[in-house]
Amino acid sequence: MPDMKPVVGVWREVVERLTPVPLADRKRFLDFPPTREAHADAHTQVAAFYQIELRQPASVPPSKPTVRPTVRIAAWNLERCLYPEEAAQTLQRNHVDIALLTEMDIGVLRTGQRHTIGRVATQRGHGYCYALEFLELLPMPPPAGFPANGSHNAEGFHGNGIVSARPIEAPVVIRMDEMADWYVASDSGQRRIGNRMAVAATFSTGDIRFVACSVHLENRTDGAGRATQMLTLLDALDGYAGSLPVVIGGDLNTHVGPGGHDDPSEPLFAMAAARGYDWAACNLAQPTTRTSTWSQSEGTRQLDWFCTRHCTVRDPTVVPALADDASVLSDHELILLTLEL
Repeated sequence: MPDMKPVVGVWREVVERLTPVPLADRKRFLDFPPTREAHADAHTQVAAFYQIELRQPASVPPSKPTVRPTVRIAAWNLERCLYPEEAAQTLQRNHVDIALLTEMDIGVLRTGQRHTIGRVATQRGHGYCYALEFLELLPMPPPAGFPANGSHNAEGFHGNGIVSARPIEAPVVIRMDEMADWYVASDSGQRRIGNRMAVAATFSTGDIRFVACSVHLENRTDGAGRATQMLTLLDALDGYAGSLPVVIGGDLNTHVGPGGHDDPSEPLFAMAAARGYDWAACNLAQPTTRTSTWSQSEGTRQLDWFCTRHCTVRDPTVVPALADDASVLSDHELILLTLEL
């Protein structure tokens, strides 16, 4: 079997805008032979896979005098982010300081060619950092009733990021082991180049610093495959964060029911616990899936999780993925916690 790890590692190049991939190049990648080697070759030709797009918040909220400062952190898979302004309103309603966001489109036909994470950040007056998970090679039409702005993807970027009211320090992209084939044998109309990844950055409250990480693990693999990706992530965060407190949040695509962080079929839980990370204090035993515009849902699974190291946390919450008018924003619920520093 060909090597399934075309790119694994940590990259730190910060840019104002990810380097675009011309449409002609995206069409050329479709003509590459259907092999893993061809995928790896195409991957190395896309500069955006090695970059982090960064925009700092326009202003920093004044610190409130308190003996023990707190930060409200959310993690949310926004399912391509068809509704960025409404998602921002939900984050506002829940007083979120830092949002760890996954499945965010930029310049993709199915979500109206919008810069979705930029729109969420702008709506809130926050900054953001963003990195590319997949370059979408085929256009997918938007849902019925949504405008189709063009006939192809303007950019084709699909990735993960962080939206923050606080300055974003030293953001990095952590690319993880490729445990599924989205290029040669994709069966969902999403032929794409890329691999699962995480975005991490450092944040400060007064003289206290901590690391937050937005992550998306592979759904088209088993527990052992996700554990391999988690090991790569934890090793990278050890090198990046050192002894700083760490909050990891995102869509881990775990095949477990509510409260299943002790399920041996998903060894990533025990692996992280052995490295000093806690699951119990920062998650409720509740499903995080629902039916949405795009999806019939994953049933009553708990896909979305926090784990923390050297942190005191409280008030874990699962918030319905609903707009102010009760319309559904994603097939994943919003999860929240309060970090005490």
